[in-house]
Amino acid sequence: MFIELKNNETVQDYLEPGKVAVIKFATTTCPPCKMLKPIFEKLGKEDEEMKDVIFIAADANEHPQAYQYQVSSVPTLFFYKGEEVLGQNVGFVPEQALKDFVKKTQSEMA
Repeated sequence: MFIELKNNETVQDYLEPGKVAVIKFATTTCPPCKMLKPIFEKLGKEDEEMKDVIFIAADANEHPQAYQYQVSSVPTLFFYKGEEVLGQNVGFVPEQALKDFVKKTQSEMA
């Protein structure tokens, strides 16, 4: 599932118990963000292996939660299991590395 977070929505609106969520804070002007955008959207919309994962994208310049999460560099990814933060990553992540991490997280939940 892929969600573009609107400014009146919060990450918590989409977190579900027992599900993995990946939240991406990025901007439209940063080169690594531009490289990550199609990968993130593909995994959230088309990838069968990732169908149970929630991919949430938010603009770091506009969304109020960027400040709450202390996002100072982009892209920043936060990894959740339900409402529990599992970790974060700052910078570009290749598609396979992102898939591998999410799959590892899912298998730890099983």
